[in-house]
Amino acid sequence: MSASSKSGIGSLAGSVVLLLVSSLLALVVAEFIFRAYKQIGWQRAVKYHQHVLYLMLPDSPLEYALRPGVNRANEVVESGIKWSYQLNADGFRGDEFDVQSDKKRVLFVGDSYTFGWGVDQQEVLPYQLEQLLAGTPYAIDAEIYNLGVPGYNTLQEFHLLNQVIDRYSPELVMLGYVMNDAQPQANVHERPSVRYRYVRSWLLAFIKEQYNYYMHNGEAVLATGLNLPDKDFVASVVENQPKWVATRQALTDMAGLARSRGIPFILVVFPSFNMHLDRRYPFRPIHNEVNAWAAEAGVTSVDLLDYLQGIDREVYRVSGDGHPNGKAFESAAEVLAPVVYGALKTPSSGR
Repeated sequence: MSASSKSGIGSLAGSVVLLLVSSLLALVVAEFIFRAYKQIGWQRAVKYHQHVLYLMLPDSPLEYALRPGVNRANEVVESGIKWSYQLNADGFRGDEFDVQSDKKRVLFVGDSYTFGWGVDQQEVLPYQLEQLLAGTPYAIDAEIYNLGVPGYNTLQEFHLLNQVIDRYSPELVMLGYVMNDAQPQANVHERPSVRYRYVRSWLLAFIKEQYNYYMHNGEAVLATGLNLPDKDFVASVVENQPKWVATRQALTDMAGLARSRGIPFILVVFPSFNMHLDRRYPFRPIHNEVNAWAAEAGVTSVDLLDYLQGIDREVYRVSGDGHPNGKAFESAAEVLAPVVYGALKTPSSGR
């Protein structure tokens, strides 16, 4: 081969390498710009966000919290049911928390089910459970702090517990698990780092999403990997998708956090009251997976579906809304009272 031919091949190889390096750098720059663009847009949304109930927290893994001191009357539009809620100075539902009290403190962490969306304060589960424990045959003077935040998932609930467990120094921690708790929150503007949590390239995931939207009417022809709310809650759990892996780890972290302080931990699994609580109930596979985790982790769990199975859902849900009503919480409190009593009657090292 002549010197000129070798020189030509070398020049071509150099050009190819230069092209590849340039392309790679361009992609890196494009990725950086796209991430910055998404972050700036989200920060603008945080700046102008106004909501009567939710306060965005740009520097917290919680993403948002409830506004302290809110006192609001509501109405379920579809049924005309009127209800109200009051938030204390800590931003949680109910009376002010007295951490100096000699009463046994219980933290009940959860989402809108624990919060008691659609019912008045005297009907929410933490309150009814507290009242039941105070009477015969339990006679336990306990304060159950309602730490339910509508829209929270298990990851947010872990971060919340991590922030307050030492401040409140409880003798028991309870977690209410709901069927959509492996899903990202949808109550405030989504944080880009949460939306793109499970993908390496935000830009590529965005391109795939746009392709699906414009070319296939939103059908997921290309898997984007985006952390978006699913229509099928079961699939993400039984298929062991990343969001369920993260949720299971958050459950493990919560139980470990309580265990490290010598505090009992009880998992309460709520059924979806939007569904028929009989053979048509579609979320039993999620219950099975969550209960399997609890057994493996050595956590006490109470699956309320086992006690409510077969009962007409209309008896137990807020009309026109779908959240559990006061009757559902009354039944749940009756199921939970002996379990909570058993956990509280033996002194823990939580204080």
